[in-house]
Amino acid sequence: MTAVVGATVLAGAPIATAAPATTTGDPSSSIDPVLRYGATYAAGMLRWHQRSVDVDYLFKASNCRRLYVYAYDANWKRWPARSTSLHCNDVTSSTINVPVDIAGGPRWVDLCFRDETDSEQQLACEGYLHP
Repeated sequence: MTAVVGATVLAGAPIATAAPATTTGDPSSSIDPVLRYGATYAAGMLRWHQRSVDVDYLFKASNCRRLYVYAYDANWKRWPARSTSLHCNDVTSSTINVPVDIAGGPRWVDLCFRDETDSEQQLACEGYLHP
């Protein structure tokens, strides 16, 4: 004798035959042109999302530098910036996520270098448009 434990049968219940949902991947673009200031540079990829942008970067700091990311929405409102820590004569790679918490997310991103004083004066900047 075989026992069936915990089986539930719903008479007339539809069988799940729907096709799997497809998703469109978020667009990405390369940091091109590469941001440069003397021997300091940043390269990598921008991954654009609906409410943020990820900056996957390789950052070579000559002297002491920070890499800043500024994101702007479709109305050119600048959202709070994100940055690396201070790097001095080294190479690092990581990801910076910059939230732009409105529908459609960021429209434009500026990548900029600052020196060890972290003053508002940018050493170099390059802008990238959402594809």
